[in-house]
Amino acid sequence: MKKALLPFIGLILCLNIYGQECADVKFKIRGYFYAGSSVVDTVSPGGFYEANNSPKPIDQTIQRLSPTADFNIIAKVDSTASLSTKIRFFKVFIVNKTDSVVALPAQDSRIYLKRQVFYKGEWQDVEYLPSSWCGNSYHTVSIRPNEFWEFDAPCLSGKIEAKFRFELYVSKDVSLYSNEFLGSFNKRQLTKEQGHTPSGLMDSYNN
Repeated sequence: MKKALLPFIGLILCLNIYGQECADVKFKIRGYFYAGSSVVDTVSPGGFYEANNSPKPIDQTIQRLSPTADFNIIAKVDSTASLSTKIRFFKVFIVNKTDSVVALPAQDSRIYLKRQVFYKGEWQDVEYLPSSWCGNSYHTVSIRPNEFWEFDAPCLSGKIEAKFRFELYVSKDVSLYSNEFLGSFNKRQLTKEQGHTPSGLMDSYNN
C-alpha cells in the first residue's frame, strides 16, 4: 500500500575491523531490498509504495565488477556503505547487461531478494520476505538494459562460520544467485523470524 515502513532491525552489535560494527542477530531479518523502477507498471492495481532507489546507468566501476553480458547479482562484501550508523553495511548490486528490460515481482517496491547460508549440506534462508494482505502491494519493478540497482546490506556475525549468497526470485521457474562469500551466523537465524507489528490500517504487513 501507499505507506510502507522500512524494516527496523533490532540488532546486538559486535566490533569488526572496519571501525563500524557487524550485527550479531538471533533471528531472520525481514527483507530490506527496495527498488525503484525504470518502467511504469501499468498492469498492477496501483496504490503501492514506490521506492526512490531507481536504476542507474552502468558506470566504469560496475563494468569492472560485472564484465559479462548478462543479468547478475554482485555482493561486494569488501565495500563499506557510507551510512550514518554504527552497523557496517556493504554493497549489493543487481546489474542488467542484457539487451532486454527485466521485470521483477515486488511488494511495495521490496524485491524478492534474501540472504542464504550453506549449513549442514544445504542452502538455508537467514532472511525472509514478509507477505502483504493487500493486493495493491503487489506489482513489478523493471530495469532497462545497461542499468544497475545499488543496495546496502548489513554485515552480520555469529558463532558459526559459513559461506553465504543472495537469492533473487525472478519468476516461478527462475531464481538468480550472487557470488558466494564468507561470514558467520547464529542458529536461531534459521528458524525465528524478526517479526513485525502493524503500525496502523495503512500498514498491510503482519510478519
